Amino acid sequence: MLDAKEYLEQARFLDMRINAKLAQLDSLHQLMLKLGGSDRAEAKISILQEKINRDIDSLVNLKDEITRRIGQLSKPEYQTVLELRYLCFWSWEKIAVNMHYHQLYIYELHRAALKEFSEVLQRP
Repeated sequence: MLDAKEYLEQARFLDMRINAKLAQLDSLHQLMLKLGGSDRAEAKISILQEKINRDIDSLVNLKDEITRRIGQLSKPEYQTVLELRYLCFWSWEKIAVNMHYHQLYIYELHRAALKEFSEVLQRP
């Protein structure tokens, strides 16, 4: 089983994969414009678009699951720090500014939130 941080980071990595595929798709579109469209190129673009759509569906489902589990945490501050970090992909500095806390305190909140989140993951 994944630890709490690995579980939460799945959303960021899936988001990065989607962005990489979108960049590939853009590159293919640009190449098609330069070379002229072909049935083969259009088929490859269609396949890549289907993969992107599946990944987006997976990301939405994963974020829903993560959100539900984060919602089980005892403190709103724990929920907020995990949502901003792992679902919105914010930097530590941006989280600290948004929550009006010192960045070092955000690290402490994060550590405590991960500890409690680990317990949430162990529940059936």
